[in-house]
Amino acid sequence: MNSMEFAIPEQDKQAFDQYYAQKIAPKCRRYESVREAAAARYKERRKIVAPLTFIGIPAFLLFFAMGFYGALMLNFKEGVFFIGFGGAVLSLAVVVLANIWAGSEISELRTQIVEEIYPLLLGYFGKSFAFNPSGLPELESYKDYGLFPDYDKGYFQNSVRGKYLNVPFLLRELTLLERTGKNDNGPQYKTLFDGIVIEFDLPKTFSATIQVRRDKGFMANGLAQFRNKLSRVKLEDPDFERRFEVYSDDQLEARYVLNTATMERLLSLSGFYQGELEACFRQGRLFVKIACQHSYFEPQLDLLKPLDLSADIEQVFKEIHEVFDLIKALKLDSRTGL
Repeated sequence: MNSMEFAIPEQDKQAFDQYYAQKIAPKCRRYESVREAAAARYKERRKIVAPLTFIGIPAFLLFFAMGFYGALMLNFKEGVFFIGFGGAVLSLAVVVLANIWAGSEISELRTQIVEEIYPLLLGYFGKSFAFNPSGLPELESYKDYGLFPDYDKGYFQNSVRGKYLNVPFLLRELTLLERTGKNDNGPQYKTLFDGIVIEFDLPKTFSATIQVRRDKGFMANGLAQFRNKLSRVKLEDPDFERRFEVYSDDQLEARYVLNTATMERLLSLSGFYQGELEACFRQGRLFVKIACQHSYFEPQLDLLKPLDLSADIEQVFKEIHEVFDLIKALKLDSRTGL
């Protein structure tokens, strides 16, 4: 791979070319020989697993139909149901376990490469950058920002910690779920939120809590205000008022923080993220919540082909620069205003 051919910002190409040659390329060369051997073994295993799968899936369907017939038509008599049920479970187990066995080495190698290469890749942006660092805050600690809907279950996926223009940040992929019922397989859930949250430590102090929420219509806004301990803040920008609802425990500081320039920047960012942006200023931090379908820092590796990190590198640059652009757009490095 020629690192100068990566689709990354022009100003990074020369510096990253040197960094890639020193830090990443040697690891890739070492992993390529390991990958070749693992891919060869996977292909040999597939020669065994493919016929098992070809036979196992029809066998599962046949046994399942037999069990269904034994339960419905024979009322569990003559043992037909139990033969069908046992055969269905066994045939499905064989197919699943065989496929797990075939792909286990490739899967483990992929995880190993990601865990070693991704921190090196993020290290290009500075020593403060870390991929899925330990000791991260629990989900409950973000509730005080007041931007989460009522949820029953939530989990984080990839996380990146870093610093840009002396503004520390923590980006995390988050999914929030609401329980909707229960079936034979356990609880059922629907997705309330799927996207990213970013917490910025700001180089300025303010005592107020200021929530910037999407305008969700008269009824939803009224319910939110009823449940909110903060007061509604009326602002002078009609476009901002149409897009957002603002709540705070300090009217004066809210208007100071959300000055004309800041409102324009938030409106611009809301347009960029198709209206799926909300924010909260609290205790010297800015918490941004963005709903999106994109999976951040998701590895693109295909280990059945020669090792190629170009897609991963380009994706990481794009995603990190989104955060950089947020910091610059909101002027979070400024000590006066925003």
